[in-house]
Amino acid sequence: MKKYRTEEQFTTICENALNGNWSDAGRNCVDYGFYANDLINHFESAEYPLIEALDVAILVEIASEIRYK
Repeated sequence: MKKYRTEEQFTTICENALNGNWSDAGRNCVDYGFYANDLINHFESAEYPLIEALDVAILVEIASEIRYK
């Protein structure tokens, strides 16, 4: 059974965003089942966030565009 919305998956999303691979990061959000609330929760619970709050907003926008095409 595949796990969704794990810390490792969130880290993968963040690393893609940090490396400028925004389309991959957005696709990861969709593939891993991350929605806005999930991204915010992981972001807020991180002791040392890898990304900034603005990056979370960008990821939500990209994932939404992918989901609703």
